[in-house]
Amino acid sequence: MIIFWGSKGYTKELGHTQTSIECGHCNNVEPWQIMETGRKFTLYWIPLFPYGKSYYVSCPVCQYGHEIEKSEIEKYLNY
Repeated sequence: MIIFWGSKGYTKELGHTQTSIECGHCNNVEPWQIMETGRKFTLYWIPLFPYGKSYYVSCPVCQYGHEIEKSEIEKYLNY
């Protein structure tokens, strides 16, 4: 019996900041993206459950940004 298991990475956009932020990298002024990244355990290429989640706020133009805690997401959505 052959069992195929592994993992697959994913990125999910959770929203944008309410106000514009100036990027220190590209000097663009726009609302920033709030993203969730992580991996999903797969069995026979079917994603079963996520693990290793990280949250980021980043510039939509150059993708420059930083990691945030899950508890800070609401603050950035209302920023």
